Order: sequence, then structure tokens, then C-alpha cells
Amino acid sequence: MKYNKTHAAVCGLFCPACTVFIATQEDPERLKLIANQFGISEEEMKCNGCRSEKRIPYCDTCKLYPCAQEKGIDFCGQCDEYPCNDLKEFQAAAPHRFELWEAQEHIVSKGYEKWMEDMINYYSCSKCETINSAYDPNCRSCGHQPSNQYTGKHGKKIWEFLAKQQSKLKKD
Repeated sequence: MKYNKTHAAVCGLFCPACTVFIATQEDPERLKLIANQFGISEEEMKCNGCRSEKRIPYCDTCKLYPCAQEKGIDFCGQCDEYPCNDLKEFQAAAPHRFELWEAQEHIVSKGYEKWMEDMINYYSCSKCETINSAYDPNCRSCGHQPSNQYTGKHGKKIWEFLAKQQSKLKKD
């Protein structure tokens, strides 16, 4: 099977499991909610993947993608400077990035297509096979919990992170 590299971020994130990617591709209500949270239009919030022309504003400011392009590599794990400080800071900033080192190792050792195949299974609901994000505690299609293996493994840390974020927002 041929996989679309547009959906494989240079940092090791799997775009189809991104809540914004999911919203853009198939969930207009989710897109509207996320856009409202960030105070931007739904059109501005849309994202078609790391390597696409249409990315969210945050990803448009990413240092990693242009760096990889400049160095002529497809993924950060192929770089002589891996892991650089920019990637380390990026990885530490949010819970959906916990496994970037494992992703890079997998991509380098088995290739991005095998990694993408494995990520489809990893982020899919064990009951209905819907791909869910790291921030979906329950499957968005059938309600099964956990929504995928990632949330099963990291759910507690994810919810603690989100609770802290909400607390910060309430203080501001």
C-alpha cells in the first residue's frame, strides 16, 4: 500500500491522528470549536498535513519542516544533529508528542510507510477502527474507551496536562 508522506510530519507526528487534521477532513463541528478556541476563522484553522500547502498557523511557524527541507532530509531522525534543541523543545511542549523519539527510530529503521501503517493501527479504535487523536478519551465514532492505544498508554498524563491548561486559562 502506498502512503501519503504529506501526512507524515518531519518531527514524527502522524497527521491523521491530529485533532485539527481530523476536524479539517471530516468533522466540521470540531473544526468550528477549535477555531473558536484559538480565535481564528475555520478556514485559517484547516490543515491538510505537515507537508501540505494548507497548515494551521502554528505549523506555518514550525522550524522543523523548513530545516529538514534545507538539509534535504525527510525526517528529523535522518539528521546528523538529531535530536536538536528545537525538536527537544517541541517534543516537551505537549502530550501528543510524547513518542517522537520512538517514531523517529521506527521511521529510520523500518521506513515511513511501515511506520504509517503501524500508526494507523496505533491510533485506531480497537472496536470500530476509527482513527482518533491523542485528545479523544473515547472513540469519536463508537464511544469505546480508550479511543486508541496512545490514549490507553498516556491518558492520565494527557488529562493532567489539559487540566493544567484549563486552569491557566481560567486565571488569565
